[in-house]
Amino acid sequence: MIQKLQHRFILITMACIGFIFVLILLALNLFMTISNYRQGYSMLEEFAERQASEEFFRPAEQPLSREEVPTPEKNAELYPTEKEPSKDFSGRNNFHPGLQRIQWFNDMRIFSVFYDKTGNLLNISTGGNPNLTEDDLKSIATRILEKPKEKGRISGYLYLYKQTEEQTAIYFLDYTPENSMSTRLIQVCFWIGLGGMLVIFILVVFLSRWVTGPVRSAFDKQKQFIADASHELKTPLTIITANAEVLQGSMPDNKWLGYILDQSNRMKHLINNLLDLAKLDAYSEQQDFALMDLSKTVRNTALSFESLAYEYGKKYTMEIADDLVMLGNEGQIKQLITILLDNAFKYSDEQGHITVSLSHHGEKKQLLVHNTGKGIAAKDQKRIFERFYRSDSSRSRQFGGYGLGLSIAQSIVKAHKGHISVKSDGNTYTEFTILLP
Repeated sequence: MIQKLQHRFILITMACIGFIFVLILLALNLFMTISNYRQGYSMLEEFAERQASEEFFRPAEQPLSREEVPTPEKNAELYPTEKEPSKDFSGRNNFHPGLQRIQWFNDMRIFSVFYDKTGNLLNISTGGNPNLTEDDLKSIATRILEKPKEKGRISGYLYLYKQTEEQTAIYFLDYTPENSMSTRLIQVCFWIGLGGMLVIFILVVFLSRWVTGPVRSAFDKQKQFIADASHELKTPLTIITANAEVLQGSMPDNKWLGYILDQSNRMKHLINNLLDLAKLDAYSEQQDFALMDLSKTVRNTALSFESLAYEYGKKYTMEIADDLVMLGNEGQIKQLITILLDNAFKYSDEQGHITVSLSHHGEKKQLLVHNTGKGIAAKDQKRIFERFYRSDSSRSRQFGGYGLGLSIAQSIVKAHKGHISVKSDGNTYTEFTILLP
């Protein structure tokens, strides 16, 4: 139970941290995308303004000649490096030729298409990009003209749509550098975050042990107290039972002695259950395990209930496959079958039908105990394996139950690395299924 609590603590903590990490990653991606878009549109706006100031927007009757299309040389003329040097805070001249190179690189990524007011193509410029032909650019521009918007993104390019009374211009920006930069940034953040998650996971594992330490200590003390108290109670209870049996021999009709013996037997049964739970809680992995004939064990244990079926007039069916072998504790497997069959006979209806079967289920062995009668409500099916839980307290007291039998059964199954489950419609049947390795 403590280990399950520790695993749940680790799972919840890492899930929360992982959610925050993914949220940050998405927010960073969104911020970078919006920032790159704004920067790209700003570059297009600036380029369009500079071209307008250099009379690149021309009337339809004055189309651009090929000699006037922007080239690296013309851009060098537009952005000469012999500008007036800027000054830093010390008053010294501070010339930055790199700024002109960056501006030239940005302009080389911008392409344009011009149309006159009747929609005829005036000019098209691919900036000398070998990966983009004029036909490709014209095709993209045609798609924009079908549903014109001031700005947007199409086929990996950002575009700016400008229209005047005399002509229409569409500017395109190759978005590949920004897209690549965003992708690399996200990848770097992802791997750094993944490494951070691994470090946090190790810290959380150690932290979970520290957090569950007091609970583990209290649980261990509780188990030790149950074991010690059960052992201490067995001796006086045995003495009381023995004395009552001696007295009953001399006073056979004394109803008070009968009450004492009945309650002593109930108490003995409860103490034995508590001792079984204490042993299973302290059970080390595969302790006292040996290769056993599961078919034989189930058959011999189930046969002992035939007399009970005959006495109460109930139909009892056994369907047990031969030669099924497993590694386990034979005594505990017998106790498991006894608990399930005992419950099946107790809670089946009059002249009900009880079935016990053992068969192959893939690579596992399936043990199934089915009985007709009042089933288990859906709200109780998730809790019936809890200690001292009774779905029907009055009926459990009637049959002498304490809500420990199924908890012991589950502990036995877990000790054998198996799985136990219950299925019931709540009205006509109950079926327990155990899968063993």
